[in-house]
Amino acid sequence: MRLRDYLHINVWLLPILLVVIPVILILFGSSFMTTPNTYHMTTLEDGWSVRHGNFHADDASLEDLNIGDSQKGDVVILSTKMPSESVPSACIMFRTILSVVTVYIDNEVIYTYGNEYFDSGRLLPKHYNFVPIKNASQYAGKTLTIKLDVTEDDAFSGLSPVYYGNRFELERFLLQKKRLPLFIGGFQIIFAFLLLTLSSYLFMYHGHDLSLIFTSLIAFFLGAYNLAFNDLFCFLSDYEAFFNFLEYFSLYSIPFAIISFLISSHPSLNTNLNKVLIAINALFPIVTTILHISGIIHINIFVPTLHVLAIVETVVELPQIISDVIRHYQERRNSPEYVGMTSDSILILGLALFIVCSVIDIIKYNVLKFLLAGGEAYADINFMTIGALCFVLCLFVFYFYHGIEHINSVYMKEHLEGLAYTDSLTGLMNRAKCMQYMASVQGNFAIISIDMDNLKPVNDTLGHQEGDRMLKTFADIMKQAFSGAALIGRTGGDEFLVAIENPQEGICEKMINDLRERLEAFNSHETNLNLSASCGFAYSREVQGSDAGDVFVLADNRMYEEKDKHHTSKIGRFVNDIMGNTPSKEGGVPADD
Repeated sequence: MRLRDYLHINVWLLPILLVVIPVILILFGSSFMTTPNTYHMTTLEDGWSVRHGNFHADDASLEDLNIGDSQKGDVVILSTKMPSESVPSACIMFRTILSVVTVYIDNEVIYTYGNEYFDSGRLLPKHYNFVPIKNASQYAGKTLTIKLDVTEDDAFSGLSPVYYGNRFELERFLLQKKRLPLFIGGFQIIFAFLLLTLSSYLFMYHGHDLSLIFTSLIAFFLGAYNLAFNDLFCFLSDYEAFFNFLEYFSLYSIPFAIISFLISSHPSLNTNLNKVLIAINALFPIVTTILHISGIIHINIFVPTLHVLAIVETVVELPQIISDVIRHYQERRNSPEYVGMTSDSILILGLALFIVCSVIDIIKYNVLKFLLAGGEAYADINFMTIGALCFVLCLFVFYFYHGIEHINSVYMKEHLEGLAYTDSLTGLMNRAKCMQYMASVQGNFAIISIDMDNLKPVNDTLGHQEGDRMLKTFADIMKQAFSGAALIGRTGGDEFLVAIENPQEGICEKMINDLRERLEAFNSHETNLNLSASCGFAYSREVQGSDAGDVFVLADNRMYEEKDKHHTSKIGRFVNDIMGNTPSKEGGVPADD
């Protein structure tokens, strides 16, 4: 099977996997794999009394309420009756955003959170509050009151659901609800560290390509934001302030990683405008971090700015990328290495999916926050999570396709070089390749000059077809005898050249003797042809300056000296045959016929 056909079959397996994997993950995150509860667990949906400034609602459902934008200094008070069901390790669970929390049962404070952050002027992180109910039967039917002191402007407009049940089962319920983002975020972070390790090695030892490093940054920032947004780090550590900061920092760094990857992988996009965008994207998380750490402005304030910046950059960058991809596609479409799909098309597919999914979640978040009941408390980033996974997988496939294109390009280059530098008759390197090698070789090397005997008589008496067979056979034997050589070539007619790099002592004599033994073995079974050759060799150390041309001249002169001896030996045998004499057994050079 040809390489082109092989690639056509295999490259289509990857888009299929790209579709199958998200489907499997969606099933993995569905309720199909949810473990049923052992104890009673309920959502306290109805019967709430809610007060927020001039807003007041009685016997209301939290999911149906939009209390309006909460500003710094506002107080939101929720109250309802405690459930009568008694469960072991009873607990009330609810999520709060940027608020100091105080929980009462019949005016008795049983839980507080966030005062230390507020008193020190720090940003309050999002928080899952687990309020233990030590004696559930004692509090049955009493009034549960949750007081939220808002610490930031535009903190929230809706109220999260409140759950009641066994603490272990509530934690398991939360994890099961977040199973899909947990799996995808964990995969992206692990994948990022693997890529970073690989990219660091490739950057240092195989060219200074930064695109793989930026790919690892994309995967890390997407994974970190996914886990932080879904509050999954709280199961690993109580250091919520850091994870809250990580959420915003990762979100603000995603545009920088993406645009840097695009420019590093597509040099044609390296324009002054895009350099300015890279600088802006690099400074954005740095400046917001400095302002946050110094206590001047909290980092959450800049989310709307990021939304505007991302939309502007999408409008600017996407047409450039599409234009560049179309141009590359048209250039490669008629090239021999084209395999039916380019790496850029996979990259555009993943980027488009990620942008579309992100825009959907941004629109959904703002609609929930400003227009619908429940507010952003019920918002999620499931679309962005799936889009981010597809984008990271597309980046992986992009490098796979890019590798295929590189291999195909190298294959075609070697094929064309083979046509340009290979002797079509013998399969050895031709004169042009030999001259190129001689011009570039350095260090310690040896040259063997070889002249095959009797080509002209064979051509004259048996024909050029038999002469060609003679050359092919001799070349095949040379390949066997000089298998460790750096170069075996035919410089023209019946002349051949062998180059050996870093030769061991006596290697030339050993290889020449091996050649002659193989020629004798061939001659013992051949009736029409009789192969023989004259050889001369020289080492680079024998010539001042180790110039390859001088080494070749020395080897060639020695070859002609041996050829003259062969010629003299043949004349001597011819005279002895005429005179009827027997040649001396001592002295002389054995003839090679």
